[in-house]
Amino acid sequence: MLDPAVGPKLILDRLWMEVLNWKTIGGIWLHTRPGHLTPAGTFLVGEPPDSADEIAALATTATAPIATDGLPVVARQLKDGNVTIGILLVSHRQGEDAAAFLVDAISRYCMDRLRVQLEVSELAEENQVLRGALAIDVRQSDILSNSGTMNSLIQSAIRAAASTATVVIQGETGTGKELLAKLIHAHSHRAHKPLVSINAGALSPSLLESELFGHAKGAFTGADHERRGLFEIANGGTLFLDEVGEITLEAQVRLLRVLQERTFCRVGDHIPIPADVRIVAATHRDLGAEVKTGRFREDLFYRLNVVNLQIPPLRERREDIPLLVNHFLQKYNRQNYKNVEEVPRHVLEMFINYPWPGNIRELENCIQKSVVLAPGNVLIEELIPPTIKSYTENIPQTQRVTTRDLPGGNPDKMLAEAVVQYADLTSPEIQKIFQHTERVLIEHTLNKERGVKLRAARLLGINRVTLDRKLVEYGIHVKRGKGVVTAAEADPAEVR
Repeated sequence: MLDPAVGPKLILDRLWMEVLNWKTIGGIWLHTRPGHLTPAGTFLVGEPPDSADEIAALATTATAPIATDGLPVVARQLKDGNVTIGILLVSHRQGEDAAAFLVDAISRYCMDRLRVQLEVSELAEENQVLRGALAIDVRQSDILSNSGTMNSLIQSAIRAAASTATVVIQGETGTGKELLAKLIHAHSHRAHKPLVSINAGALSPSLLESELFGHAKGAFTGADHERRGLFEIANGGTLFLDEVGEITLEAQVRLLRVLQERTFCRVGDHIPIPADVRIVAATHRDLGAEVKTGRFREDLFYRLNVVNLQIPPLRERREDIPLLVNHFLQKYNRQNYKNVEEVPRHVLEMFINYPWPGNIRELENCIQKSVVLAPGNVLIEELIPPTIKSYTENIPQTQRVTTRDLPGGNPDKMLAEAVVQYADLTSPEIQKIFQHTERVLIEHTLNKERGVKLRAARLLGINRVTLDRKLVEYGIHVKRGKGVVTAAEADPAEVR
């Protein structure tokens, strides 16, 4: 009868049909608070106790007989941790034991229902995360940067995304060229179509042609069936050509023809196929210099180089290093079930001073290794590769960059200045500042985690139930896959 999947009103109605035969119970009054049990509200059967709200204030977490002017009442306050989630009252004419039994049974039902709701919600959030991992959905906030140059580049990429122009992304290996390409695709009108990637420099000329354009049956030895190329697969979408500066002159001629004619033929075939594909190319080479040396066709260069985005190497944006270190710590903590949270200042300054020839990819590899081998929750110096340590040790003390030398490198000072400015503009009332700050942090974290409340609660250092209570308290509405939204945009289950 006490099935957690069934609503409280139906449960109480079923119970009331049974206890009417007992002739001992007067009525049942259950009040569940918003933000925990769903649906929330007051549910009652039989004769509700007089002054139920006043009686509920006397309830404790233990079963408590309470004498009233009318029927005596057995009451209980239901709690999850330190949070009150409901009040239960059962009035009785005689037989206090029967009332206490009902209080115990309904209390177990409420707590079981809360557990089931949390499990279902967590599974739904996990499903959303997994779906997000399969989808191309890169937002501006997904490219982590405190650098003014990098943020300006991101804005340029978003503006270019709205056009049909071909884009060339230049930057050293490991700077995040493919992530920027995904950002461009996600903000374009082609976002609902596929984004197909290929490392053009890793394939021989003949294999590259077969991969890009496909081949007809019998085109060469082993071609025992017709095969679609990436231009066909990406039709209507975006084709990301990584390391385009490595392709041979012969392959460049075929690529140029596709860009000019917007058609192509499969290898071994003569039937033209339309190519409605946007090209986003990336290279670590200077294509202008490659044109001068004759290794890259000038006409193809001008066809590709409509919009040119130059990603600065990590050594030129050191202010991003602390942000990236924290991001990779969280990522590999989750993957390896570790809890490495603290990075000593002198270790962080080693990272800041090192030039990172492998850029972000090298930094990520270093953090991953350190998390895997960390014996506790501190990223100790012994985990840092010798090349990084020796490089920093060889820099004179006066020439070393510290965290305070970075733009916005003193978070304590920034916080103090922000609090003082807020207090001067409004009031120095501590509770008001605390509530405003708490709300800002909750909204920021929910947006960062795309509305996945379980992960947001972990980052905030609170449990999921507490976060739900805070959302109700501040009137914050959340939509999975987006973050904080208006009440009209929120999922129906989220609107209280």
